[in-house]
Amino acid sequence: MKCGIFLALIGSRACLAVVRDIYAASYAGLVFRLRLDDNKDGSYSLEEVGSSLDCGYNPAWLALEKGTSTLLCANEAYTIANVGSLASFSKESLSILDNVTTDYGPAQAAFFATNRLGLAHYAGGAVSVYDTSDPSNLVELQSFHYFMDKPGPNATLQDKPYPHGIVADPTGKFVVVLDRGADALRTYSVGWDDRLVELGPHFTEPGNGPRHGVFVKGTSKTFFYMLGELTNSLHGFEALYREDGSLGFRQFYNNSAYQTGFGDAAGGAHLLLSTRNDDRSAYAGAPSDTLASYRVDLDTGALALIGLSASGGRWPRSFAVSADGKLVAVADQYSVPGRLVVLARDPETGVIGDQTPLATWTTNVTLPDGQSISHILWDDDDDEPSLAGLREDSLLLRGTPALGRFS
Repeated sequence: MKCGIFLALIGSRACLAVVRDIYAASYAGLVFRLRLDDNKDGSYSLEEVGSSLDCGYNPAWLALEKGTSTLLCANEAYTIANVGSLASFSKESLSILDNVTTDYGPAQAAFFATNRLGLAHYAGGAVSVYDTSDPSNLVELQSFHYFMDKPGPNATLQDKPYPHGIVADPTGKFVVVLDRGADALRTYSVGWDDRLVELGPHFTEPGNGPRHGVFVKGTSKTFFYMLGELTNSLHGFEALYREDGSLGFRQFYNNSAYQTGFGDAAGGAHLLLSTRNDDRSAYAGAPSDTLASYRVDLDTGALALIGLSASGGRWPRSFAVSADGKLVAVADQYSVPGRLVVLARDPETGVIGDQTPLATWTTNVTLPDGQSISHILWDDDDDEPSLAGLREDSLLLRGTPALGRFS
């Protein structure tokens, strides 16, 4: 079984926008712009309004630069050895602005400062930083390459460093890179010039395989939740901001990513988890993978399972929560055809409602191995980023959560 988790912090909104855009990347080579309409009769419609083939062979991750009209696309290019690229687009027209060669296999991207985009290179064992101030001239500022003296406990999937996740902390002063191969949380501080300064790794349990993570700012503490891909586990840490300017972690939670017991916890943040290839749910009379909702106690960081719902298909490789918390878009990668569904969500309780989707969009554009939608992203005008989707590599044999945060 595979799984994915994401956690995000999203404030409640009183009104639902009439029209919203969703961007979708497909491993089959396309980037799509979709439009969700809230019709006057209460129904929703989701249609394609644009597409582009200019990202590269295998678009893996999308990022919108806040306050601009620029969409960034990381091309993992996993179908071709030793290739990677980063493209910039006008988000309205999807016209290409620039496309530059990067280190191999960028799998995730994240802005950590104005005009500073970090890339985690899964295949290349590296992290790079790009200046995006001129979207028609993307410039690499830094690159960090990782090495291991010997394989990890899982010699097949930990034969070398595999940085797959990259996330900035709530203060904007630190960046963490999650390295599945080295069982490491690689920490960086953000310097005065918005360049990264390497601080060193925090090692997790051997064989755990960190993949994605997210920070949650609590009442008086900051928490970090991490997926252990190779052990199908979810971990919680208190972030330790040390006097010497470094960032540390103290673990307080470790549990299976496939919990089924329901509970309760104080606080207003929620965790959303997707499990893949589990067939625990049903959708339209057919087997479906599952979305699990957790409540986060903002005082202690404790998690409580509060709801299970169908993902709407097979392999929810990516999902995203709208900025107001009322909608969840889910990309079911291995559904035939590739499927994106929009589900209703209660932003107060965190529970995903009726299993009938508000809207559905499908694509027949797939690779021979069945790979289709790899990442989705809401275009929300909000101070907090909406819940970004999760993604997963086709060769993994075990579960994989990924994280973000929302309220």
